[in-house]
Amino acid sequence: MKVFLGDLVHDWEKVSLWTFPLNVGYIGSYAREHAPVDVDLRLFKRPEAMIAAIRAEKPDVVGLAHYVWNTNLNRLVLGLAKEANPRVLTVGGGPNFTAANADDATARRFFAATPGCDAYVLNQGERGFSALVNRFIDVGGDVERLRQDAVPGCLINDLDARDRVHRGPDLNVILDLDEIPSPYLNGLMDPFFDEPFVPILETNRSCPYRCTFCAWGIGTEKLAQFSTERVFAEIEYLGRRSAKSMNLFIADANFAVLERDGDIAAKIHQTHEAHGYPGHVCVQWNKTRPDRVLRVARQLRELSEVGASMQSLEPDVLKAIKRRNLPLETVAEMIATLRQEGIEMPLFTELIVGLPNETQTSHIAANKTMIDLGAEVFNYNLHLLPGTEMDTAQSRDAYFRRTGWRLHDNAFGIYDGVKVFEGQEVVLETNTMSLAELRSFRFIHFLIQFMWSRKWYYDYLHLMRRIGIHPVDMMVRIAQAFATDDGEMGRLHARFAADHDLENFASFEDLSAFWSADENMERLKGGQYGKLNYVFTYDILLNHYDAFNDFLARVSRDVVAERDMDDKETFVEQCAEVLAFSRELRVTLTESMDMVESKRRSFNFDLLAWRRSGYDGQPARIATGDRFEYEFYLPDRQRSVLDRQLSQFRSHSVNLTLRKMSEEISADNFFYRVRNAAGPQSTAKHLD
Repeated sequence: MKVFLGDLVHDWEKVSLWTFPLNVGYIGSYAREHAPVDVDLRLFKRPEAMIAAIRAEKPDVVGLAHYVWNTNLNRLVLGLAKEANPRVLTVGGGPNFTAANADDATARRFFAATPGCDAYVLNQGERGFSALVNRFIDVGGDVERLRQDAVPGCLINDLDARDRVHRGPDLNVILDLDEIPSPYLNGLMDPFFDEPFVPILETNRSCPYRCTFCAWGIGTEKLAQFSTERVFAEIEYLGRRSAKSMNLFIADANFAVLERDGDIAAKIHQTHEAHGYPGHVCVQWNKTRPDRVLRVARQLRELSEVGASMQSLEPDVLKAIKRRNLPLETVAEMIATLRQEGIEMPLFTELIVGLPNETQTSHIAANKTMIDLGAEVFNYNLHLLPGTEMDTAQSRDAYFRRTGWRLHDNAFGIYDGVKVFEGQEVVLETNTMSLAELRSFRFIHFLIQFMWSRKWYYDYLHLMRRIGIHPVDMMVRIAQAFATDDGEMGRLHARFAADHDLENFASFEDLSAFWSADENMERLKGGQYGKLNYVFTYDILLNHYDAFNDFLARVSRDVVAERDMDDKETFVEQCAEVLAFSRELRVTLTESMDMVESKRRSFNFDLLAWRRSGYDGQPARIATGDRFEYEFYLPDRQRSVLDRQLSQFRSHSVNLTLRKMSEEISADNFFYRVRNAAGPQSTAKHLD
């Protein structure tokens, strides 16, 4: 029996952070082990490759993992599979269906929109897919016979013949995860090491929390584990095989929830030391055991950031979304402990605007609180995920007044001559926040990410704080100045607002019609549209940097003029020096995208000592009239990380390359280290 499984991604844009198809690797490995016949199993990520293979080889079974970023792509591929071989069994699976929405009405809508899909596997998929394949074998490969009855763990599409959807009984989850053969150790993942895909490591399954906006863990109760021995073997395998990627995603919902996770983190760092991989680890951190988070963070060291994803700090919001956060004082103590031990791990947090009961005031306060803790803050607009409690009619009626649609990032393309788009349903108005209030945050969120969290103007915001202006208040002031500017920055703001309008389509059909137009498809093809924060970050850095610095200098002078303070002229001079220093901190690329490894610059104020003091007071001017000379340089490890990132994401567009590099590695990698220098100065050409 020939089985094709796909975890398909839109690869039309050519450059993105695509992960190994570990999900379907587990599904296929388990099914192959439990089938009564030999199974010829192949896995796919790229849609065109899968379409070509389906037409050439006409497999018996085609299964696709469904997520919000590939649902319409899957619909096309399943339909093409039926055209190539009407006898093929076509299967969907994934979190688009969970216990929250796997009812008859929702299933009917799905199968009516996706007539090429015969069945959908629910919840943890290994046993359900295996039961489905074995039933297919039992009925002699007859799809019509299979459609007549329920199959455990599955929804069966019987709309055409009997106007029914059969739902089989739920299956017990797998608690001993070693029952599932390792797709790494059995070689199924080997072809994907030859492409710039990011490996995923799963050490346990389930989530003890039930945040209403998330589908993670629905369908499971107890935490299940892979054995430590197996996890260690997979880490070593990844270390020896990974040459195209430097990232590692840990797929656990709460890494550091178990005592052993410290040992796993130590093994990851040991493998990094031995093989140079991974260079960066993306982690979803545990929310209730700071002692274990601290132990794991100590072991990972520079390979990751410490995360404290709050989503909101407002008690009424957290109650409505059924969420519990780490106490803020605990987070602060944890970061202070790491820094005292000489472990400089950045702290990051995520906040969501548009949650139930969140207000404009509480959201601004949350940003200020997390910035005061020194966190890199990333703000997101709430979008409704199918299969979550928040997506139910009851939740919608209680909390949301208006929604819209935006194009899912890097989820579009032309396949087999068909234009395909994926959309996100975004919350535009809630029970406590108006349409105008929600909209007003979009540009402020951009500035928070650009200037503070990604640290392009981190020193500047600290300087403004020295005269009593909170970074958030300063960025609100900058946003207001953008909106009223009649020059280059005003035009940039207008373009940002126009692209923001493209996140508010009234329906998915309107979204699809707009982006289907030839001129808009060309914009997508050229990499000129994507996540607004990253697109405009690199638009400013590459094309408007001097103008933006001049704009900040003007806003700073206006702010200083309004304040009662001594020696305003010196402070304005310090602002200019800090902005110049920020320019030199940026890792410099040549026009051929090679890195300049070091350079020297001199300044009138001792900015390096000021930074090392934790931005205490204001920078001191040199007394003798000389200048402070600094060397800006790249340590070996940082240079290696950037080299591998440039190799992985190099494309026709510098903006696209840099923004894809930025999405999953620490902001610190994009800035030179600085030390006092002596000797002749060198020069380096900025890309911009």
